[in-house]
Amino acid sequence: MRIYHLTEKDYKVGKWSGGTTTELFIWPKGADYSTRNFSFRISSAKIDLDESDFTPLAGVVRFITPLSGEFTLTHPGSSPITLTPLSEPYRFSGDTPTHSKGKATDFNLMLKGVDGKMAVCQEWKISAGFNCLYAVEPTTVRLEKIHHLLQGELFVVFADENQVASVSANAITCHVKL
Repeated sequence: MRIYHLTEKDYKVGKWSGGTTTELFIWPKGADYSTRNFSFRISSAKIDLDESDFTPLAGVVRFITPLSGEFTLTHPGSSPITLTPLSEPYRFSGDTPTHSKGKATDFNLMLKGVDGKMAVCQEWKISAGFNCLYAVEPTTVRLEKIHHLLQGELFVVFADENQVASVSANAITCHVKL
């Protein structure tokens, strides 16, 4: 098992048409979001405009939930989906045009050619592959030893087998089968 504790100094900040985006993690190592040569990407975006269109991402499965604020997503021919802070992550295709209404800060998992999931929880079930926990608020993780995370930090575990870690506060978890 390999464990990494990432903080703000490890993140990469950029712009998108509706605000800013913070890349928390991208795989494989050395992948570049702008060339779309990633297998998966974890990010947080700030939506600064009342209305915006998400960047089209062909062949990418997306999961999203607001960290703060709320927004409504609309896809052509579908009913609008309103998401509130830490609501069940919404899964959709990056191929589908996506219009957003509302200012918020969100958390995203993007998958390209791999299978994965995202959840909001207080119990962390670690599975074989890539796992991460995003601290929505200061959090203590008990996994082999005690790890203290500040709000906005990312705890990454590459695991060979399933395990359960205890978490002291709300967190967002992601798992990707490698």
